[in-house]
Amino acid sequence: MNIEKLHEISNKNILVFGDYMIDKYIIGKVNRISPEAPVPVIEVEQEQIKLGGAGNVINNLTSLGIHVRAIGCVGDDVAGNTIINNFINQNVDINFFKKYQELKTIKKTRIVSKKQQFIRIDEEKREELPNQYYKYIEKYIDEVLENIDSIVISDYAKGAVSKKFSQLIIEEANKRNIPIIVDPKGKDYSKYKGATICTPNMKELKEVTGEDLEIEKEILNYGLKIKEDYKLKYLIITRSENGISLIKKNNKYDFPAKAKEVIDVSGAGDTVVSIIASLISTDLKLDEICILANIAASIVISKFGTSTLTLDELISNIESNTDFKLLKLVTAKYVINDLKKKGKKIVFTNGCFDMLHVGHLASFKQAKKFGDVLIVAINSDSSVKENKGDLRPIIPQKDRIDMVASLEVIDYVILMEDKNPINLISMIQPDVCVKGEDWKNKNIPEKSLIESYGGKLEFVKLHQDKSTTKIIEKVLKVYEKK
Repeated sequence: MNIEKLHEISNKNILVFGDYMIDKYIIGKVNRISPEAPVPVIEVEQEQIKLGGAGNVINNLTSLGIHVRAIGCVGDDVAGNTIINNFINQNVDINFFKKYQELKTIKKTRIVSKKQQFIRIDEEKREELPNQYYKYIEKYIDEVLENIDSIVISDYAKGAVSKKFSQLIIEEANKRNIPIIVDPKGKDYSKYKGATICTPNMKELKEVTGEDLEIEKEILNYGLKIKEDYKLKYLIITRSENGISLIKKNNKYDFPAKAKEVIDVSGAGDTVVSIIASLISTDLKLDEICILANIAASIVISKFGTSTLTLDELISNIESNTDFKLLKLVTAKYVINDLKKKGKKIVFTNGCFDMLHVGHLASFKQAKKFGDVLIVAINSDSSVKENKGDLRPIIPQKDRIDMVASLEVIDYVILMEDKNPINLISMIQPDVCVKGEDWKNKNIPEKSLIESYGGKLEFVKLHQDKSTTKIIEKVLKVYEKK
């Protein structure tokens, strides 16, 4: 997978249409049962208001750094104004977004204690959007779809995504070769006819087919039927702990879920749709997009409430879903940016680490004490030769990486091709850079760079009698005597 392609999404413009709503969380603690009735008493500690429905799709997209244009309607009420103000704060294009007095903005209130929901209160009136809004969008459809790379239709079955409105958007998008991703609800898939991708979960797939779908072959057969009947190019089925299944042509391709602690599945489908919409107009293959959507979903379900993720967080988790600590240079800055956003202090050190020994281990342990995450850059074979001559290294870079990465004290390893770490430090800007105390009175090429961005240079004690050179010399003496 070419992770560089992920950078392209910051240049994307995505149109979102669907049901917009407010998710309110009343959070508190329970210490007693009410004397009035056998129910727990919640002592309120805080309240949170988040965008739900299509608004959470927009949250996901803007969190990834994508430009969003929203179309749809809300009521001319407090909740509707909250949604619009949130969009303004996120720099969402709302030139074609309207509010009407006859509409009531949907609000869902959840009572929560210790991340467990006690009850949900829904305030909603299910109704289609005003006909005057349909005519407005129809009239200005060229402007609505101008410079749009992909479209998300987020249907929460609250009335906004009517067949008439949905088909207008899909037909006009198809004329312009703009991909349409639909997050569906209900049994009427005729309103999604002609969409590029439809993303039902298993519950929704069973509802539209009227079947139990307990066998994989049934999922394929009924998935193919839906795809054919409604002229969908692809069907992507989200399957909770079973991951994602992609149905294209006449086959089903399964992408297993990444193991994560499940705290709250709210909004996971919105995240999957957002990732697909973000990447569908890049050169990434659809199976690669499904893998990334799986990883993204695993991140948000480990958080509480309708959550989002950043591009740094996504790339960081791509790395953490491998079996090794080795960071590719192109992704290292994203992993480190994500760690910093989470409040982690990054410690960096570098070296050849030819013939790993106890002196190296002691240095690593001291270095880790300066922060939370220890990143070790290992000189490549070519850079070792440049520093130490043609006879070195004794141990090739792959084996040196394997050995250093196996140490519990080390969090990540980066292969360094340069003679010194200036370029690498400039890119990742660690909080602390660590050198051996033998460097204290020497010229350190990277010192001014570290100080320029506010980093610190620290020194660790060395085992004077422990060095790779001395070990090599001792080995040679032993074999000279034979």
